[in-house]
Amino acid sequence: MNGGSYSLREASAILAENAAHTDRHASFPAESVAALRRAGVLNAACPTAHQGLGCSLEELIRIGVELGRGCGSTAMIWAMHQVQVMCLVRHGGDHILDLVPSMVSGGTLVASVTSERGIGGSLRTSSAAVVPDGDMVRLEKRAPTVSYGAQAGAYLITARRTPEAPATDQVAVYAEANQVSLTPAGPDWNPMGMRGTCSPGFDVVATVPATHVLPVGFGEIAEATMVPLSHLLWTACWVGIATDAFRRAQSMVRQRTRSDGNHLEPRLAAAGAALAQTRALLTEAASRYQPIWADPAALGAHGGPALTLLLNDLKMLASTSTVDVARLALEICGMAGYSEDGPLSVARHLRDLYSARLMIGNERLLSTNARLSLMKKV
Repeated sequence: MNGGSYSLREASAILAENAAHTDRHASFPAESVAALRRAGVLNAACPTAHQGLGCSLEELIRIGVELGRGCGSTAMIWAMHQVQVMCLVRHGGDHILDLVPSMVSGGTLVASVTSERGIGGSLRTSSAAVVPDGDMVRLEKRAPTVSYGAQAGAYLITARRTPEAPATDQVAVYAEANQVSLTPAGPDWNPMGMRGTCSPGFDVVATVPATHVLPVGFGEIAEATMVPLSHLLWTACWVGIATDAFRRAQSMVRQRTRSDGNHLEPRLAAAGAALAQTRALLTEAASRYQPIWADPAALGAHGGPALTLLLNDLKMLASTSTVDVARLALEICGMAGYSEDGPLSVARHLRDLYSARLMIGNERLLSTNARLSLMKKV
């Protein structure tokens, strides 16, 4: 795939070159994101009619894996951007769609503002509300994390439909950077892993035209696009990170085998099996989601508890199995893997992958699946 002056593989190599610096300094990977723009994959999911590449779900997953092999932080920025763009394209209505081509052609990064202080990590609950003001609307939101918020050119913000609406009656609001005020709130960004995503907290104030409120309720947006596509693309990125850790462990085993032809490493086989299991479930989940990806109106016929269970299972499995792969790679590589530097280091991989459990917490997904399991046909 080559949508610009770089191929996907060349772009991934640039990500890999910058990954250690991005991680060490917790800095936004500007050069790596620029490489994605030049490769044409920054808007891979966006349909060609709106200036994107119009990639299939299978192609998007392949891109996510490849980028994850280069740099987990940059891959995750790419994945989150794809999700926001496709929420706009699939649910934004005519007015928003008119804005998409210039956004895409300009290489605008779109960030998500769905987290909120005081709601316990619930995606489907908001305290903030949209306040009408003539032809405009205003909202204020205290967000504990906004990934690449300071670097984004636009935002998709969730809030209650009106100040009188219940917490679960949510809408999504599109706001361009010049319509948003971001005030840093909370500690400086210095996390354990995924350091390049630059996801500190902000107090967000947005004033936008009323036409920037997406016409579809956020519940439908979340169910048809945001949640399933997030689980699929996040998993692809995590698989990519784990694949690179596996490659490093494989390199170590090959070195040992050259000096000892009888050397065997069962842990490498265990890591390979964990990767294969995760890839298989990712393929199955993508196949089950495909009809809804092709047409959001298919949600009624192809969505529901069974798909939610599968996607939640995928996210929970991937968030633990990929850590297992990196852990096994660390054990195989020993001190060379434990070091922060060197061709066999997997320290960054392991730290990045531990974030997977927290991106929509596994405990919350387990509680959801516990309820849905009562409805499952066996």
